[in-house]
Amino acid sequence: MATAENTEIIERFQEFYQNYYRNEIGELVQNYPDDQRSLYLDWQDLYRFDPDLADDFRTKPEHLREYAEEALRLYDLPVDISLGQAHVRVTNLPDITRIGEVRVEHHGNLVSIPGTVRSSSPIISYPIETAFECQRCGTLNRIPQPTITLDRSLTEPTDCQGCERTGPFRLNHEQSQYIDIRQFRIESNLIDDTTETPESIVARVEDDIVEATQPGDTVRVTGVVTLAGFGDDSPELDATVDDKYIEVSSIEDFEAGDLLDISSSEKQEIRDIANSADPYQQLIDSIAPHVPYNDQIKLAIVLQLFGGVKKQLPDGSIIPGIIHLGIASDPGTFTSEVIDYAARVAPKSVRVNGNDTTQVGLTTAAYKSTGGAKNWELDAGALVLADDGIACLSRVDQLGQDAQAALESVMRDQEVKASKGTATQTLPAETAVLAALQPKYGRFDMYEPIGEQIGLNPELVTQCDLLFTMTDRPDSDGDADLADHVLTANRAGELQARDNHPVADVDTDELSAASDAVAPPIEPDLLRKYIATARRNCVPTLSDAAKDTIEDFYVEMRESAYDEDAPIPVTARKLEALVRLAEASARIRFSDTVTRADAERVTDLVRFSLRTIGVDPETGEFDGDVVETGSSAIDRRTEDDVRDIISELAEKHDGGAPIDKVVAVAEERLNLHKGKTEHVVDKLKQKGEAYEPRTDYLRST
Repeated sequence: MATAENTEIIERFQEFYQNYYRNEIGELVQNYPDDQRSLYLDWQDLYRFDPDLADDFRTKPEHLREYAEEALRLYDLPVDISLGQAHVRVTNLPDITRIGEVRVEHHGNLVSIPGTVRSSSPIISYPIETAFECQRCGTLNRIPQPTITLDRSLTEPTDCQGCERTGPFRLNHEQSQYIDIRQFRIESNLIDDTTETPESIVARVEDDIVEATQPGDTVRVTGVVTLAGFGDDSPELDATVDDKYIEVSSIEDFEAGDLLDISSSEKQEIRDIANSADPYQQLIDSIAPHVPYNDQIKLAIVLQLFGGVKKQLPDGSIIPGIIHLGIASDPGTFTSEVIDYAARVAPKSVRVNGNDTTQVGLTTAAYKSTGGAKNWELDAGALVLADDGIACLSRVDQLGQDAQAALESVMRDQEVKASKGTATQTLPAETAVLAALQPKYGRFDMYEPIGEQIGLNPELVTQCDLLFTMTDRPDSDGDADLADHVLTANRAGELQARDNHPVADVDTDELSAASDAVAPPIEPDLLRKYIATARRNCVPTLSDAAKDTIEDFYVEMRESAYDEDAPIPVTARKLEALVRLAEASARIRFSDTVTRADAERVTDLVRFSLRTIGVDPETGEFDGDVVETGSSAIDRRTEDDVRDIISELAEKHDGGAPIDKVVAVAEERLNLHKGKTEHVVDKLKQKGEAYEPRTDYLRST
């Protein structure tokens, strides 16, 4: 029975609708019920209208929702239509609650929780009111059903409302009322939670928003915190918060950076950096400043974090803006520290170790839920979870062939197809991949083609916009600088630890100098916000000067290939990579235009990349085949030449070609030193193209 207080609240909502939501209600009427069944209220609008009413909606959401929906049903519409089954859903609460902060005092309150959708159940049509027909007298007994779980169990009447006997009863589907429901597992947003097992909570949605999101999406869920109960009454999707779940009112999709709280002073600080004389060096120096690392590779990581511009062509084709990087390094070169730091400052990131990752771990898994044999859960892998962000993959060389193939497919297509039985669901995975690996022989062999040492499928390697190698070679000057940097970083840590100890005697000047030497010019939190702001607000386009610079570079680099025997230094796929990188360079300055300087910066970066991976150590020639096919045209040609020398000398010596003479002729004719020739001979023997008929003599097959 309606009370005076209830009537007053309903009337206040009607007044609110009249003042704020006339157009939205009109749109709902036009689309109801097939295309739209919900009216979305911005909490900030309600607060401007009536702060007390808005606050009550947060602390008593179930009652206020009922009043709001009753007011909607009673709203004076210009057409003869009933909004009897329409929902009122609230968005845009003024603050957020992290999953790890949900406590018993939140029970029954409306909260807003940011996170990443990790997994989802199937959509189930669940009875919210069942009609059980008494088989003795035919009376329909209507029983409201709880919708806490998805185990499909039903509450039956204990006795008939007509004949008062205990049945038996038969479920009448036609007279029962059903609603679609689904459950998601929401993980702590990866901006703020970098633990291996982020906090997670179950969110239950119903009716018209069951398809509002999918695994991998970054969302803000607004809903009512509800105690889940225990035992059979608990939600089925496993979560770290296992005694509470969220009855969802609304789901808002976001880009990862949109959930960052950026103050006006931080915005100004970001603009000051972007407009400074050299923001690029500041950004380079802000990536893992505590470890020494190559500035060009750090620049590439910075450009990857800022990203290029996604474009849609008139025919619907998509040119992606994401940038993929690969770094092959000797052990002990600090590559893992740099990659971890990149994950730390990215607005959204996932870290994966290839030693313990499978194809399913990278893409997605579909398996039976814990609560019912007929239910299954779709669980997103790392590349889906990192959608609109970066996946930092270490030890990619340890991935199995199936996992490598899956990684290559996602890098190319930016999506994952998840199959369960005959059903297939496509999940977005527009994920930038930063992949680190070690050579399959432990360390790089200067005589072995780089592509053959990487140990990855060539198809996977070709998806990298830039590929670098980091070798660990003795160098007296470089080693001294490296040692000084590492020891300074450790000294800063030691002094800080002593400074925090109450009895420590600390030289504050030494502490300050050591700390300044390894402090990032841009703190990680501000750098994350800088990247997010640039990605969200800056969409640069190529200037004619930049276009000409990239075109000239491409033509120049391919000129050597006009000789049919020459290796191809760079392939056409690098053109799109150059554009993405140049757009990222412009984004750093918040520039709407990609300038010649941006183009020159990235062409220099590509040259550097080629020098680290695509250059023959003997001739200095670029060889794009190293990257595109995994082997070197130069080395293949050298092998052919050495085999010819073996055949030539074998004809002149009864016992075969003496190895010392093969080495001498190769040095004279091919300019190969002894070590290189011996390496080529070993390769020919491994391939069965040469053999030793007796010790120190060779014949070709």
